Amino acid sequence: MKNKKNKTKSNTTKNNNENKEEKEGEMKFSQTLLSSKIGSVLTKRPYDLNLSHKTEKIENPFHEILIRDDVLSKKECDSIVASICSIFEYQLATSRGPKFGEARRKNNRMSFADEKLAQMLWEDIGLKTMFIRKSGRRGEHEQQRGDDDEEEEEEEEGEVFHSLNENFRVYEYTESHHFGPHIDERVRTKNARHQKLVSTHTMLLYLAGEENGLKGGNTYFLDDYRNRIASVTPKAGRVCFFRHGEEKCEHEGEEIFAGKKIVLRSDVFKLVDE
Repeated sequence: MKNKKNKTKSNTTKNNNENKEEKEGEMKFSQTLLSSKIGSVLTKRPYDLNLSHKTEKIENPFHEILIRDDVLSKKECDSIVASICSIFEYQLATSRGPKFGEARRKNNRMSFADEKLAQMLWEDIGLKTMFIRKSGRRGEHEQQRGDDDEEEEEEEEGEVFHSLNENFRVYEYTESHHFGPHIDERVRTKNARHQKLVSTHTMLLYLAGEENGLKGGNTYFLDDYRNRIASVTPKAGRVCFFRHGEEKCEHEGEEIFAGKKIVLRSDVFKLVDE
Protein backbone atom coordinates (compact mmCIF):
# COMPACT_ATOMS: atom_id res chain seq x y z
CA MET A 1 0.00 0.00 0.00
CA LYS A 2 2.82 2.35 0.85
CA ASN A 3 4.47 1.73 -2.50
CA LYS A 4 1.20 2.42 -4.25
CA LYS A 5 0.91 5.82 -2.53
CA ASN A 6 4.47 6.69 -3.43
CA LYS A 7 3.81 5.67 -7.02
CA THR A 8 0.70 7.84 -7.14
CA LYS A 9 2.64 10.79 -5.70
CA SER A 10 5.41 10.24 -8.23
CA ASN A 11 2.90 10.16 -11.10
CA THR A 12 1.25 13.36 -9.84
CA THR A 13 4.62 15.14 -9.66
CA LYS A 14 5.45 13.91 -13.15
CA ASN A 15 2.11 15.17 -14.51
CA ASN A 16 2.60 18.56 -12.82
CA ASN A 17 6.06 18.89 -14.33
CA GLU A 18 4.72 17.94 -17.75
CA ASN A 19 1.93 20.50 -17.44
CA LYS A 20 4.43 23.17 -16.38
CA GLU A 21 6.71 22.36 -19.32
CA GLU A 22 3.73 22.39 -21.68
CA LYS A 23 2.62 25.83 -20.44
CA GLU A 24 6.18 27.18 -20.71
CA GLY A 25 6.39 25.80 -24.23
CA GLU A 26 3.08 27.43 -25.17
CA MET A 27 4.27 30.76 -23.72
CA LYS A 28 7.56 30.64 -25.66
CA PHE A 29 5.63 29.78 -28.82
CA SER A 30 3.26 32.73 -28.23
CA GLN A 31 6.22 35.08 -27.71
CA THR A 32 7.93 33.86 -30.88
CA LEU A 33 4.71 34.15 -32.84
CA LEU A 34 4.04 37.67 -31.56
CA SER A 35 7.58 38.88 -32.27
CA SER A 36 7.35 37.39 -35.76
CA LYS A 37 4.03 39.10 -36.47
CA ILE A 38 5.10 42.49 -35.14
CA GLY A 39 8.57 42.25 -36.65
CA SER A 40 7.03 41.79 -40.09
CA VAL A 41 5.24 45.16 -39.89
CA LEU A 42 7.82 47.33 -38.08
CA THR A 43 10.29 49.25 -40.21
CA LYS A 44 13.78 49.52 -38.73
CA ARG A 45 14.84 53.15 -38.35
CA PRO A 46 18.34 54.40 -39.20
CA TYR A 47 20.47 55.10 -36.14
CA ASP A 48 20.32 58.87 -35.79
CA LEU A 49 21.26 60.85 -32.68
CA ASN A 50 19.86 63.96 -34.35
CA LEU A 51 16.41 62.59 -33.47
CA SER A 52 17.05 64.05 -30.01
CA HIS A 53 15.80 67.42 -31.24
CA LYS A 54 12.38 65.83 -31.82
CA THR A 55 12.04 64.97 -28.15
CA GLU A 56 9.95 67.31 -26.02
CA LYS A 57 11.08 67.59 -22.43
CA ILE A 58 8.89 68.71 -19.53
CA GLU A 59 10.69 69.34 -16.26
CA ASN A 60 9.33 70.72 -13.00
CA PRO A 61 10.01 70.05 -9.29
CA PHE A 62 7.84 66.93 -9.44
CA HIS A 63 8.41 65.41 -12.87
CA GLU A 64 10.85 64.65 -15.65
CA ILE A 65 8.85 63.78 -18.78
CA LEU A 66 10.08 62.93 -22.29
CA ILE A 67 7.67 62.94 -25.25
CA ARG A 68 8.23 62.08 -28.89
CA ASP A 69 5.68 61.83 -31.70
CA ASP A 70 5.57 59.47 -34.66
CA VAL A 71 7.89 56.82 -33.27
CA LEU A 72 5.44 54.45 -34.96
CA SER A 73 3.05 55.06 -37.84
CA LYS A 74 -0.69 54.57 -37.34
CA LYS A 75 -0.47 51.49 -39.56
CA GLU A 76 2.26 50.03 -37.35
CA CYS A 77 0.21 50.82 -34.22
CA ASP A 78 -2.88 49.13 -35.66
CA SER A 79 -0.83 46.09 -36.69
CA ILE A 80 0.70 45.77 -33.22
CA VAL A 81 -2.74 45.88 -31.59
CA ALA A 82 -4.12 43.30 -34.04
CA SER A 83 -1.11 41.01 -33.52
CA ILE A 84 -1.33 41.15 -29.72
CA CYS A 85 -5.11 40.65 -29.68
CA SER A 86 -4.82 37.63 -31.99
CA ILE A 87 -2.81 35.82 -29.29
CA PHE A 88 -3.80 37.30 -25.91
CA GLU A 89 -7.10 38.41 -24.40
CA TYR A 90 -8.04 41.45 -22.36
CA GLN A 91 -9.35 41.10 -18.83
CA LEU A 92 -11.17 43.82 -16.90
CA ALA A 93 -8.94 45.41 -14.24
CA THR A 94 -10.57 47.11 -11.24
CA SER A 95 -9.51 47.97 -7.69
CA ARG A 96 -10.95 48.28 -4.20
CA GLY A 97 -10.15 51.99 -4.11
CA PRO A 98 -8.08 54.40 -1.96
CA LYS A 99 -9.63 53.06 1.26
CA PHE A 100 -7.50 49.95 0.69
CA GLY A 101 -4.48 51.85 -0.59
CA GLU A 102 -5.31 51.18 -4.24
CA ALA A 103 -5.84 53.72 -7.00
CA ARG A 104 -9.31 53.73 -8.50
CA ARG A 105 -9.21 52.06 -11.88
CA LYS A 106 -11.36 50.48 -14.52
CA ASN A 107 -9.81 49.39 -17.80
CA ASN A 108 -9.12 46.34 -19.90
CA ARG A 109 -5.68 44.86 -19.36
CA MET A 110 -3.42 42.11 -20.68
CA SER A 111 0.22 41.28 -20.03
CA PHE A 112 2.92 39.26 -21.74
CA ALA A 113 6.70 38.92 -21.86
CA ASP A 114 8.58 39.38 -25.12
CA GLU A 115 12.32 40.06 -25.04
CA LYS A 116 12.56 40.42 -28.83
CA LEU A 117 9.80 43.05 -28.95
CA ALA A 118 11.57 45.01 -26.20
CA GLN A 119 14.78 44.91 -28.22
CA MET A 120 13.02 45.95 -31.44
CA LEU A 121 11.46 49.01 -29.81
CA TRP A 122 14.63 50.02 -27.97
CA GLU A 123 17.15 49.39 -30.75
CA ASP A 124 15.40 49.17 -34.13
CA ILE A 125 12.75 51.83 -33.55
CA GLY A 126 15.32 53.95 -31.69
CA LEU A 127 13.62 54.66 -28.37
CA LYS A 128 17.04 54.52 -26.71
CA THR A 129 18.07 57.71 -28.55
CA MET A 130 15.71 59.61 -26.23
CA PHE A 131 18.13 58.83 -23.39
CA ILE A 132 21.36 59.70 -25.21
CA ARG A 133 22.92 63.08 -25.89
CA LYS A 134 25.77 63.96 -28.24
CA SER A 135 29.13 64.74 -26.68
CA GLY A 136 31.27 65.57 -29.73
CA ARG A 137 33.90 63.03 -28.73
CA ARG A 138 34.84 60.03 -30.84
CA GLY A 139 34.75 56.55 -29.39
CA GLU A 140 35.73 53.08 -30.52
CA HIS A 141 32.14 52.07 -31.17
CA GLU A 142 31.66 55.22 -33.26
CA GLN A 143 34.62 54.26 -35.45
CA GLN A 144 33.09 50.84 -35.90
CA ARG A 145 29.93 52.51 -37.21
CA GLY A 146 31.93 54.46 -39.80
CA ASP A 147 34.42 57.30 -40.19
CA ASP A 148 31.67 59.68 -41.30
CA ASP A 149 30.19 59.65 -37.80
CA GLU A 150 31.58 62.58 -35.88
CA GLU A 151 29.84 62.31 -32.57
CA GLU A 152 29.78 59.90 -29.71
CA GLU A 153 26.72 58.88 -27.81
CA GLU A 154 26.84 59.55 -24.10
CA GLU A 155 24.44 58.59 -21.35
CA GLU A 156 22.96 61.48 -19.42
CA GLU A 157 24.08 62.20 -15.87
CA GLY A 158 26.31 59.13 -15.73
CA GLU A 159 23.39 56.72 -15.90
CA VAL A 160 23.82 53.76 -18.21
CA PHE A 161 20.39 53.15 -19.69
CA HIS A 162 20.31 49.55 -20.80
CA SER A 163 17.04 48.28 -22.24
CA LEU A 164 13.27 48.07 -22.05
CA ASN A 165 11.54 45.72 -19.66
CA GLU A 166 10.42 42.65 -21.62
CA ASN A 167 7.32 42.40 -19.41
CA PHE A 168 4.69 44.40 -21.27
CA ARG A 169 1.20 45.44 -20.26
CA VAL A 170 -1.47 46.59 -22.69
CA TYR A 171 -4.21 48.87 -21.37
CA GLU A 172 -7.40 49.49 -23.32
CA TYR A 173 -9.63 52.33 -22.13
CA THR A 174 -13.16 52.80 -23.47
CA GLU A 175 -16.08 54.92 -22.27
CA SER A 176 -16.11 55.41 -18.44
CA HIS A 177 -12.69 53.76 -18.05
CA HIS A 178 -10.07 55.57 -15.95
CA PHE A 179 -7.00 55.12 -13.74
CA GLY A 180 -6.82 57.30 -10.63
CA PRO A 181 -3.74 59.02 -9.15
CA HIS A 182 -0.91 56.58 -8.51
CA ILE A 183 2.87 56.14 -8.54
CA ASP A 184 4.64 53.41 -10.55
CA GLU A 185 7.07 51.31 -8.55
CA ARG A 186 10.63 50.45 -9.52
CA VAL A 187 11.42 47.03 -10.96
CA ARG A 188 14.63 45.24 -10.01
CA THR A 189 15.99 42.24 -11.90
CA LYS A 190 19.07 40.71 -13.56
CA ASN A 191 19.75 40.12 -17.24
CA ALA A 192 21.15 36.97 -18.87
CA ARG A 193 24.69 38.14 -17.99
CA HIS A 194 23.66 38.44 -14.33
CA GLN A 195 24.05 42.22 -14.40
CA LYS A 196 21.81 44.06 -11.97
CA LEU A 197 19.11 46.24 -13.49
CA VAL A 198 16.71 48.71 -11.94
CA SER A 199 13.94 50.60 -13.71
CA THR A 200 14.07 54.38 -13.87
CA HIS A 201 11.26 55.42 -16.21
CA THR A 202 7.77 54.32 -17.14
CA MET A 203 7.09 53.95 -20.86
CA LEU A 204 3.64 54.73 -22.23
CA LEU A 205 3.52 54.05 -25.98
CA TYR A 206 0.11 55.13 -27.24
CA LEU A 207 -1.27 52.79 -29.92
CA ALA A 208 -4.66 54.53 -30.26
CA GLY A 209 -6.00 57.90 -29.13
CA GLU A 210 -7.23 61.23 -30.44
CA GLU A 211 -7.24 60.14 -34.10
CA ASN A 212 -10.16 57.83 -33.17
CA GLY A 213 -12.37 60.58 -31.80
CA LEU A 214 -11.10 60.21 -28.24
CA LYS A 215 -12.62 62.54 -25.66
CA GLY A 216 -10.93 62.54 -22.29
CA GLY A 217 -8.22 60.01 -21.53
CA ASN A 218 -5.33 62.44 -21.09
CA THR A 219 -2.41 61.37 -18.93
CA TYR A 220 -2.14 64.01 -16.20
CA PHE A 221 0.85 64.61 -13.93
CA LEU A 222 0.22 65.91 -10.43
CA ASP A 223 1.99 67.94 -7.76
CA ASP A 224 2.01 67.19 -4.03
CA TYR A 225 -1.49 68.66 -3.72
CA ARG A 226 -2.76 66.63 -6.69
CA ASN A 227 -3.09 69.66 -8.89
CA ARG A 228 -2.72 68.81 -12.58
CA ILE A 229 0.47 70.57 -13.69
CA ALA A 230 1.31 68.73 -16.93
CA SER A 231 -0.52 66.55 -19.41
CA VAL A 232 0.02 64.29 -22.42
CA THR A 233 -2.72 63.70 -24.99
CA PRO A 234 -2.92 60.10 -26.29
CA LYS A 235 -2.12 59.84 -29.99
CA ALA A 236 -1.16 56.79 -32.02
CA GLY A 237 2.64 56.65 -32.34
CA ARG A 238 3.33 59.06 -29.47
CA VAL A 239 5.57 57.80 -26.66
CA CYS A 240 5.91 59.24 -23.17
CA PHE A 241 8.62 58.41 -20.63
CA PHE A 242 8.70 59.69 -17.06
CA ARG A 243 10.71 59.03 -13.91
CA HIS A 244 9.14 56.72 -11.37
CA GLY A 245 9.76 54.95 -8.08
CA GLU A 246 11.53 56.98 -5.43
CA GLU A 247 11.44 59.89 -7.90
CA LYS A 248 7.67 59.88 -7.32
CA CYS A 249 5.91 61.33 -10.41
CA GLU A 250 2.29 60.82 -9.44
CA HIS A 251 0.00 60.65 -12.45
CA GLU A 252 -3.48 59.59 -13.53
CA GLY A 253 -5.42 58.47 -16.59
CA GLU A 254 -8.40 60.77 -17.15
CA GLU A 255 -11.84 59.20 -17.59
CA ILE A 256 -12.82 58.36 -21.17
CA PHE A 257 -16.00 60.09 -22.36
CA ALA A 258 -15.93 58.82 -25.95
CA GLY A 259 -13.61 56.85 -28.21
CA LYS A 260 -10.80 54.52 -27.22
CA LYS A 261 -7.26 54.72 -25.86
CA ILE A 262 -4.76 51.86 -26.09
CA VAL A 263 -1.40 52.00 -24.34
CA LEU A 264 1.61 49.68 -24.45
CA ARG A 265 3.30 49.93 -21.05
CA SER A 266 6.87 49.00 -20.11
CA ASP A 267 9.88 50.33 -18.15
CA VAL A 268 13.39 51.56 -18.92
CA PHE A 269 16.21 49.71 -17.16
CA LYS A 270 19.60 51.07 -16.18
CA LEU A 271 22.65 49.13 -15.03
CA VAL A 272 23.45 49.40 -11.33
CA ASP A 273 26.44 48.53 -9.18
CA GLU A 274 25.15 47.31 -5.83
